[in-house]
Order: sequence, then C-alpha cells, then structure tokens
Amino acid sequence: MKRNAILLGLLTLGTAANAYAEISNGDFEDWNQTGAIGWTTVDSGIRLRETNQQVRSGNRAAEVTVMTGAQETTDLRQRIQVTAGQTYDFSVWVLHTEGQVAARLYVDGYQGYSLPANTGQWQQLTYRYTASVSQTIEIGLRFYDQPGFDGAEVVYVDQFSPAENAGEAGNPPASGNGIENLSSDYQSAAGLSGYALKTALHQIIQNHSVQSYGDLWTFYYSGDLDSSYEKDGSILDIYSEKPAGADTFSFSPGNDQCGSYRGEGDCYNREHSFPRSWFGGAVSPMNTDVHHIFPTDGYVNSKRSSYPYGEVISAVYTSSNGSKLGAARAGLGYTGTVFEPIDDFKGDIARAYFYMATRYQNVIAGWESQSNFGDAVLDGSRDQVFEDWFLAMLLDWHQQDPVSQKERIRNEAAYLFQGNRNPFVDYPAFAAEIWED
Repeated sequence: MKRNAILLGLLTLGTAANAYAEISNGDFEDWNQTGAIGWTTVDSGIRLRETNQQVRSGNRAAEVTVMTGAQETTDLRQRIQVTAGQTYDFSVWVLHTEGQVAARLYVDGYQGYSLPANTGQWQQLTYRYTASVSQTIEIGLRFYDQPGFDGAEVVYVDQFSPAENAGEAGNPPASGNGIENLSSDYQSAAGLSGYALKTALHQIIQNHSVQSYGDLWTFYYSGDLDSSYEKDGSILDIYSEKPAGADTFSFSPGNDQCGSYRGEGDCYNREHSFPRSWFGGAVSPMNTDVHHIFPTDGYVNSKRSSYPYGEVISAVYTSSNGSKLGAARAGLGYTGTVFEPIDDFKGDIARAYFYMATRYQNVIAGWESQSNFGDAVLDGSRDQVFEDWFLAMLLDWHQQDPVSQKERIRNEAAYLFQGNRNPFVDYPAFAAEIWED
C-alpha cells in the first residue's frame, strides 16, 4: 500500500500537573496573509487554511488538505524543549471528511492513528510522554493516504493541547493508579468492591457498538501498530515481537494479512485470545470484540490453537520471540498443554480476560461446557468466572506486567472503534478490588 505522508506540528503541551507551556497559536485562532501565525516550513504536500465551518473549540480551526505528491519530508513541525523527569500530556482533535487519509500522532516517535472511517465526527488522539532527559523533541501529526485516496482530501484539525479532558468520557486518567477520583464514565462504580463492583463495570461497558469481523483489519491500523519498540509502523504481534532486540519478522499493515501460511513470518491474522470455541463459535458480539482479538502471526496462532494460557515447563514449540507451547509447569494447578506468551505481554492478556469476565458476565456462566479447554479455565459462575488456578495466574501476570502506554493507545482506539473501554486498563486496581477482596 502506498504510504504518502505529511507531518503537521503539534502546538501545545503540558505536564501531568496541569502546568504547561503554550506554543504560539495552538488553537488556530490567529491567522494572517501567509497562514497560521506561529507555523513554519509548510511545503507543497499540504495546504493549510483558516476555517470556521468545522470547529472543535473557539472560533476557528485548521483545514488541512492532503494533496497528490506529498512526500514524507513534506511537513510542518515544531521543536519543543522537554525537561527530564517531567510528564507531558499531548492531545489533538481531528475530523475526517472522506476516510481515505489517516492521521497519526507524533511525539518524539510515531504514536497512535486516528480511525479514518469515522468521518464527520471529531476524534481525539492523545499520548502521555515522560522525558528521560532534558532535550528538544519534535512533535506533530502525520497523515497517511489509505486505499481509495483520490489525490486531495480535507482533514480538520483543532485544539492542540494538554489532555485537558482527562477524567471525562473517552479519556480517563492515563496513570491508572488506584481507584479514587474515578472519571465520569465510572462514577456508578464509585465506592463499590468485590462482585458488586464487577457488576457495575459490566453495566458500564455492555451494549457496545458491534463491528464486523472484517472491520478488525481496519482497527489494527490504529490500535495495533508498533509505537513502543521499533516504532516503525509495523503490526505489533505479541507472539513474535522482541522487546529487547530486532524482530525476526515484521508485518506491514494490510499487505501481510492472512491468507494461507506455512511457517512463522508468513502473515498475521486475528487471534481470539479468548478462543471463540469457548463461547460457541462465531457468535456476536464476542466474535468481533476487539478488546480480546489481537493481530498475531498466523502460524503461531495456529500452534496456540484453543489451548489455555499458562506457564510451560517443557516446550514442544517455541516462537521467534520465545512464546511457548507445551506441558504446564508443576504447581500451576493444571496438568494439560498450555500456551505461554512472553512476560512483556502477559499483563495485556490478563486484562483482556478480566474484560471478558466483566463484559459478558450475564452469559459467561453458560460457556463452561462449550469446550474441554474452556472448561479447564472457566468455573461456571458469573462472579469469579475463572478456576482458582487460572485466576491466581492472571492476577500474577497483571501485577508483574503493568499497564503500558501501548495498551492505553489501544484502549483509546477501541473506544473510538466500538464505543466501550477495558476498565482494567483505565484502572488496574479494579482487578484486585474485585477478585482479591
């Protein structure tokens, strides 16, 4: 797929303490004959114009026209100084008109994408950045043409700022520390614990907007690109990603979708981390619920099959990044074959399972008898949901691999995609409050 791109400079940043430095004209209110005041290095790949027709806040916004011939070096950037140890919340709102151009936030590296198919509505891109050293970094927005791009498309941009809506619907606090000061989305769960808390969360996240199975491929363009390791825009595959070194295989979004495969590295597909045979097959809405369906290497996915996740003592298969299939270790509480992801993604898996136990608590008690492997994991209840051995392991994984920025990016993209969130990414302490109470 052709990937023409332009970078549009982000204008405002702030610290987590809400003290922030304004860069000129962050709200696009000030213009003159040469363009938006404070913006520099505009080349022929984009055209930037003042508008009052599509405005997120204030009286004006920027109308950005992406044009044929844009190159990756065609951009509008600003360089800003960050201070070691300080945390900065970046936020920008975009509105797509046709859906053949994706916007991608850039903060000292490539971060999350917008969902171009969500046309005619404002959507927010956010990123929390902690400076490891005092330095000057580049920040901005980059636009990528998608299949069907006709050579000119308008995207509206407004309100570059700190994440001033943190704590409101669609943008909970990124720190995930504790469960005090819950965002407005979660106010009905305030003060609750145990299974009463779980039921309150179920009522908050149920009835999401069901998307098609094919739409998952589109979601991966925004929710599952590598912005944490190589930061190269490839698909982040939890079964082959090597966090500490160069990946053996790399998948290009769209181009490397499965398809058939004969070995690892051939293609990526849609992995139901909670196997669909456990809930009865291609049943809606579980079959397309993106919170538990990750892009993974097709061949490794087939090796995992529908075996439970676990901890392996003797592997019969090991993927390129060290994910293993084999006999469960002694003392786990289960003696069958299990699949073990690497440590860096165990927390991601645990929180996906906590989500499934909560989102589907009204029906999950009936899934225990759907398959033998599901029976080994599920206890037939709507409250605890999992067998003791599996729950204890999930809670360990959740603690040992805390919520990461890549999960927050994915959770935000999922919210835009289907209208609900994973509460255990937003507030990790919910898990212990429910299952360790």
